[in-house]
Amino acid sequence: MHPRAAFRISLAAGLLVLAVTLLSFTQEPVQPCGDLPPNYAPIIAFELARSPADLEAIFGTQEPCRSNVIARMDAINVMDVLVYIPVYGVFMAFFFLGMRSRHATLGTLGFRVAIIAALGDFAENACLMNLTPQLDPASPWFTLLPWATGIKWLGLGVAAAIAAVLYVQANSTKPSGARVANLAAAAMCGAAFLSTVEAMALPARFGPIVSLGIGLSWLVYLITAAAAAFRPIAGAAELPRPG
Repeated sequence: MHPRAAFRISLAAGLLVLAVTLLSFTQEPVQPCGDLPPNYAPIIAFELARSPADLEAIFGTQEPCRSNVIARMDAINVMDVLVYIPVYGVFMAFFFLGMRSRHATLGTLGFRVAIIAALGDFAENACLMNLTPQLDPASPWFTLLPWATGIKWLGLGVAAAIAAVLYVQANSTKPSGARVANLAAAAMCGAAFLSTVEAMALPARFGPIVSLGIGLSWLVYLITAAAAAFRPIAGAAELPRPG
């Protein structure tokens, strides 16, 4: 595939990701039943729950609040599986296919990591949707959850780190203005990587910011895809196929 075509597919998928994200902001936010910090999105807190206390902070123990939150979480996860994960998976995968025009090996690696992250997200949702009927901390699904979550979030972070390297290595052939833009893009992608590592190490402390960090990296991808979607890419015809 020509890199320009890959960037066009990435741009279209990225705009759909943006539209779905903006639409989610118009929905009534999920109100936790426990003492979850106000800046911590309940769905992210559920993904990063590691103890019975973490679950209680989200779902509480009282009805009908508990059942209402469970229903909202299930609805969010169904939408994730049917729409959000496939769309952002395409967005990221084709972004890195396009970035092979800058560095074939790194672009291919980023493509593979993006696919692994999306698969981890599917596994994460399987854990969450099998937990909600009982919310049993002794469930094997709760044991598996940190592994699936780690694959998903660290995969997204590693992909951002690869993008950061791609932006830095591109500076050798760019004029000064473009170099500043590339360094800014690399810094935002690097911050995304750090946010995922911190969230996996200390979920309660850094969980509230992990989605913001990844969102910044996705904004960088989207801007790059938009800029590259309709301009010629030198040397693109000579790129080898992903191996």
